[in-house]
Amino acid sequence: MKTIYKLLFSLILCLGLTSCFDSFLEEEVTDFLSPNNFYKTEADADAAVSAIYSRFVTSDGGDNSFHRAALMIGEYPAESSSAQTSTVPYRLQFETFTWTATTDGIELVWRFYYEVIFRANLAIEKIPQIKGDATKLKRYEAEARFCRALSYLYLIRLFDNVPFTTSSVQDDYNIPNMGNTDKVFAQIIEDLQFGEANLPATYASKDIGRATKGAAQTMLAKTYLTMAGYPWNKTENYALAAAKCEDVIKSGTYDLVTDYATNFKEVGEHNKEYIFDAEFHTNMNGSNWVNMSSIRDQNVCRQFSGWSSFGGTKSFYNNMLTLNPGDKRLNTNIITEFTDVKTGVKKVWGKDFDVNKGLVHTWKYIDPAETGTGDQQSNINYHFTRYADVLLMHSEAVNNATSFSGSYDKYYGINRVRVRAGLPELSGLNKADFNKSLIWERVCELCYEGHLWYDYKRMNCMEERVALKGINIGTTKKYYVFPIPANEMSRNPKLEQHPLWK
Repeated sequence: MKTIYKLLFSLILCLGLTSCFDSFLEEEVTDFLSPNNFYKTEADADAAVSAIYSRFVTSDGGDNSFHRAALMIGEYPAESSSAQTSTVPYRLQFETFTWTATTDGIELVWRFYYEVIFRANLAIEKIPQIKGDATKLKRYEAEARFCRALSYLYLIRLFDNVPFTTSSVQDDYNIPNMGNTDKVFAQIIEDLQFGEANLPATYASKDIGRATKGAAQTMLAKTYLTMAGYPWNKTENYALAAAKCEDVIKSGTYDLVTDYATNFKEVGEHNKEYIFDAEFHTNMNGSNWVNMSSIRDQNVCRQFSGWSSFGGTKSFYNNMLTLNPGDKRLNTNIITEFTDVKTGVKKVWGKDFDVNKGLVHTWKYIDPAETGTGDQQSNINYHFTRYADVLLMHSEAVNNATSFSGSYDKYYGINRVRVRAGLPELSGLNKADFNKSLIWERVCELCYEGHLWYDYKRMNCMEERVALKGINIGTTKKYYVFPIPANEMSRNPKLEQHPLWK
């Protein structure tokens, strides 16, 4: 690991993020360099982009990392998720919809994404000045733009209106003023279209893990779908989202894997369903998500302890049983039994552990066979998005588009996902009933992957979904958005708090 420059942030260069990520992150150790004398060669551009990726997975900031607060903010509020035995206040506030502008987890998320953006902004400024292979340099710039777009998309979905800058020259986090929402969306789209034009469809093995054309197209679809839904309601974008999903579908690059559980095992990383991940690697940038979600005081994984700080809800388990009888995803979404890795004894939920079934745990991102080496050093990647997400986005977009003439109807994506799960195909649903089936399908397919709070917001169904785990959020729409952190408001008086949080 090396530090390249020192402005608002440090460019951290890692030896590797995953076994497939190793090669393109290998660099010689150098001294401190300024941005003005660093960006000279293609290798420098590569190093700058690698440092952006590294921020997605670094654990140096503790909870100021993607596999902590930035993941939890989208998942703890969901009907399927619970903080279980965690006593960390912000996690409980996320779960119970009691967050405020002083909730420290919100500030962690805010700072995390702006750190990514500032790294990306500097790379985007400097890479075009480098002389070299034009195609390769455009690709590096496109990777940086993809990461910036991804970060702004998360921020605008969380906060509705956010400070916007494409400059790397910042005084701490004091971005001058609030951005215009349309301007932020326009920049996200511009960056992702640049990625679509300049990123390859696939990489050789040494570079697998970088952003691809398909990843840019997928996030474009998600951007259009976001704009079409609540609270922006620019419904003309449904057709754009559907068309972009069809670009991904028709590319032939992606497909559903036969076994749903494979997506959450080390051996299944970068399979046909993979689109873009946070790439973790033991002793470099390992994840501790397995510690967070594994069962406390049980030998589920040889290398990792269980904290029972993240898991499922009993209501979600019961709903999967009653609404989706025979759903093959149940035994991945919920740990109903496991084999003790130390004794070889099979243990059954409600009998051999947690006899009252008070806590619900998930197999997602828990792999007893992974090669991680110890606590908080898991190799398991985290999915930002995968092909099943694309299929479900397509169905949602087509169902809600005023006019769309494509190659696939609204049932194509959702039925492909359902058939893999062993469920019957849907047909004959009106628009409203289809949307209700669609959001439930997203819950069953994408639970614990950080999508659901954003889905509830976009589809304007937060109240009814979280009521399923006994939470009443009222009708003010306050919890469809997060407040700008109080500390950020103090640092920068030009920031404007969301009206619902003033």
